[in-house]
Amino acid sequence: MLDDLSFERELELHLDTVPVYDRDAKLAWPPQAEPELPPVNTTIHDGVFKIFVGLCVAILAAFFVTFREDAETVFMIGICAVYGIMYFSTPLIMRRVAGEKPESKSWAKFLAEPFATYTGPISGRVALLQICIVPAALTLCVLGICVIIGFSR
Repeated sequence: MLDDLSFERELELHLDTVPVYDRDAKLAWPPQAEPELPPVNTTIHDGVFKIFVGLCVAILAAFFVTFREDAETVFMIGICAVYGIMYFSTPLIMRRVAGEKPESKSWAKFLAEPFATYTGPISGRVALLQICIVPAALTLCVLGICVIIGFSR
């Protein structure tokens, strides 16, 4: 069994992954300075937030246009809209309370420069794609479903 390794075999596998220290290697003194890395962006551009909110609003609008004859469904869409307003306004209120000013960085500069993530830096374009790909796919699916429902009536 793979899970039933002996203690000796586990130690052997662990030693294979540990780097070996070479005592005879000469250490450079003073230590070499690491190369200067370009600054990494850690804040999302407001345009990304606006695209994300716009896609969610498009989903609710498509549902409203499709189901506007049914009062109960419109009521549920209204509840979703209220929750959406609360969800999307919370970061804006928190930023306002903290006194942070929105950066006046250009859209092209945000898309070109590196953006910091937990797993390492990515470009702003990839950050935009990772944030908005799911809402964009959901918007396309909802629009398709609403068109099919509209034609089937």
